[in-house]
Amino acid sequence: DLIDERKLTRNEIHDFCILLFGQDMMNGAPDPSADWSGFMKIVETAVENTPNHWNPIKKRVKPLVSVKKLRRMYGSRSFW
Repeated sequence: DLIDERKLTRNEIHDFCILLFGQDMMNGAPDPSADWSGFMKIVETAVENTPNHWNPIKKRVKPLVSVKKLRRMYGSRSFW
C-alpha cells in the first residue's frame, strides 16, 4: 500500500505500467533506470494506443498515465 505514501521508483513505474497497459504493450521497454528516454517512448506509444478512462477527480475522460507528469517527476533532472 505504498502507492500513496511515497514517490515510486523508476522500476516500480515500469511494473505499474505493465499492470496498466499489459505485458504485450510494454514488451521491449528498456529498464527505466538505464534508459529513461527509451522507456518513455514505449509508455507514450502505450498511452496513445489505450482508450482514455473516466477520472473521477478531474471529472472528465483522461489518459491512464500523464506522460508530461512522468517526465517532470522522473526525467533526467530528477534524483531517481
